[in-house]
Amino acid sequence: AYNDILALRDVTSLGILRELHRWGAHAMVITTWLHMYRVFLTGSYKPPREFNWVIGVILLLLTLLLSFTGYLLPWDQLAIWAITVGSNMARATPILGYEGPGQQLLTIGGIDMITDGSDARFGLLGARFVGEETLNRFYVLHCIAIPLAAALLMAIHFWRVRKDGGISGPL
Repeated sequence: AYNDILALRDVTSLGILRELHRWGAHAMVITTWLHMYRVFLTGSYKPPREFNWVIGVILLLLTLLLSFTGYLLPWDQLAIWAITVGSNMARATPILGYEGPGQQLLTIGGIDMITDGSDARFGLLGARFVGEETLNRFYVLHCIAIPLAAALLMAIHFWRVRKDGGISGPL
């Protein structure tokens, strides 16, 4: 796969398409943040639109997760080390991370429920280190699972906007 990505750079039109995908991803994250900011400033999260706000927050998280999973797919050193750092941050999350605060709260009868091989980092990577399992997992998440979830939630989101009477005006 890495050699295919390198070959894309040699074909001008495909290289442009790849860069458009990358810049489009950055634009999607920025526009999603700006949309959430506008919704917050205009008070569009207030009744009767609370459910739509929750859907929007989940869509924001899915957008960030799409960006995170797509970052590994070029499979170069920058991507591998960026995902290593990001997954190490997941390892330090409260309660769910093996090295995070509150991890001992999930101890039952002296048995740790969260171990080195079952914490948030392991769940994200599919292994203890970034490797082939991680690449496969991130590819499936980036190309199939997250887009399907996002499409379903966007359909619900747009339906709720229409049902609630369109976008709200200023405060």
